[in-house]
Amino acid sequence: MHIQDLILLVIGSEEGKSLRGRTTLQKKLYFLSVLERVDLGFGPHYYGPYSSLVAENLDILVSARFLKEVTETFSTDQNTFGEIRRHTYSLTLDGDIVMDEIRKETGYTCWKQALDLINKQEVAKDFNTLSIAAKVYYIVNRQGKTTIEQIQQVAKELGWQLNESQIKNVCSFLEDLSLISVGEPT
Repeated sequence: MHIQDLILLVIGSEEGKSLRGRTTLQKKLYFLSVLERVDLGFGPHYYGPYSSLVAENLDILVSARFLKEVTETFSTDQNTFGEIRRHTYSLTLDGDIVMDEIRKETGYTCWKQALDLINKQEVAKDFNTLSIAAKVYYIVNRQGKTTIEQIQQVAKELGWQLNESQIKNVCSFLEDLSLISVGEPT
């Protein structure tokens, strides 16, 4: 599937066909790309794995009016990352029409099943925890079998702060996605 189709799929699969937060979108697409073994250009960034390709195509979809973007402003003390804006994306009527066509595409079922596997997890409901899970998996995938201490060291080198509790908290999510084996990282 094309990256724009994947963006529409993620947003269109949310309750109310609306997704709150660019970080959530980036992380769900990161895990989708991992599960389906497709390179969407993800690399380390402040909030975890980030793809400028996803960001560019998101902007294209908003400009083409397949997605509606609403920006909410709030104080920095209300957000873990200190952001002052949050973007909410929802499908427009034209976006719904495109989604009907996407559902007919070859491979749609595999992508949808992978997304459903992600979305059924409690972690997927919280952008902060989802970001932590993406950071941990990014490191584990890069390092191979590793320890919590090694994950913390690599995270520090990437400018990420991860504590032992956060790492342990996301391991069951990563196990449920079959991205790590039971007991990893140890």
